[in-house]
Amino acid sequence: MSRDERVLWIDAAAGASGDMILGALVDAGAPFAAVKRAIASLKLPGLRVAKTATVRGAVSATKVDIRVAGHDHDDHHLHERGRGHHGRSFRQIRGVIAGAAIEPAVRDRALVIFRRLIEAEGLAHGLAPDAVHLHEAGAADAIADVVGVAAALHALAPDRVIVSPITTGSGTVACAHGLYPVPGPATSHLLSGVPLSGIDAEGERLTPTGAAILTTIAQAYGGPPAMTLSRVGHGAGARDYPERPNVVRALLGARRAGAAASEVVVVELTLDDATPQLIAYAVERLFAAGALDVQTTSVQMKKGRSGHNLTVLARPEAFDAVSRAALSETTTFGLRFRREERIELDRSTQTVATRFGRVRLKIGRLDGVEIRAEPEYDDCAAAARKHGVSFDAVHRAAVAARRGRTR
Repeated sequence: MSRDERVLWIDAAAGASGDMILGALVDAGAPFAAVKRAIASLKLPGLRVAKTATVRGAVSATKVDIRVAGHDHDDHHLHERGRGHHGRSFRQIRGVIAGAAIEPAVRDRALVIFRRLIEAEGLAHGLAPDAVHLHEAGAADAIADVVGVAAALHALAPDRVIVSPITTGSGTVACAHGLYPVPGPATSHLLSGVPLSGIDAEGERLTPTGAAILTTIAQAYGGPPAMTLSRVGHGAGARDYPERPNVVRALLGARRAGAAASEVVVVELTLDDATPQLIAYAVERLFAAGALDVQTTSVQMKKGRSGHNLTVLARPEAFDAVSRAALSETTTFGLRFRREERIELDRSTQTVATRFGRVRLKIGRLDGVEIRAEPEYDDCAAAARKHGVSFDAVHRAAVAARRGRTR
């Protein structure tokens, strides 16, 4: 039977910040204890996390307060842009997150969000990503927000995340070096290609951290999807506004899974000085880092040299681990990446008994109807070696056994 698809819709019509998104996910059922454990494992001094019930515009909501001693977390983070400022760089932030006792999927999703936030700040202010620093206290707030959201999403385990058109606010916001128009420069870069609500709301309603989170986790944008609703959550912002409740809303539900589109990151790099042995080992390490697929293509490069193009598919949350593996295990000095959608059959695994032993098959279904069944390569290869027969003999035996079971 085809498994129902868990769908999370996030309503950002009132804007969003990191703590508002976190509050909505906790209110929708993500265990607060798991979120607190993940944030505590960051070992950031003076960091405190609390949850309270509150009301915004007559809507009951959950307020998650993340406090750093001596600093007010007031719904947005101060991003320092001066080259001489002594704050946290992405390398330091990555060290904090990588050293935490959290699930690899939580770590990788948080690192992807932060990488996009730092890159947007760099683009906005003409700085290389390594030169961007976040204010010490503000960075601690943002790290906690991002890791908390990643932990909450891991607990809720949605198969698909859809985000509404986003409200940014209007007017100006006070930053470290004066007044900036809303949305701010970094937020504007993060919103490239994203539908905005067009709702006229005074002030900064969407923070850079909120923008980085939403635009990283969103697999699609639009209104509430067709689904059977199971949970509703509201995450409160710090302020009350007269025209609408200052909340992020999260709706969690299920729908029948068919050939649903899923988002992947495509990473590409070109090598002109790599040996076949190095490429083979790099492919192995890319798969270990979380790659879904790796393709190698021979290409003709500049100056008439032969080379190889590596194309890697990965889930967005595995991007940081895959990109690090690509940079550290090959001879490349850089890589390209883009986000794409792909359509997949609903998959399951079955095991059949053959005269060569048990072999697993990957089953693909569309709208609940089986389309194909393919024996797993590793099982067929192992059985062929063990029994001294051809790979094809084992493969045909597994297909025949599967047909016998389904008659």
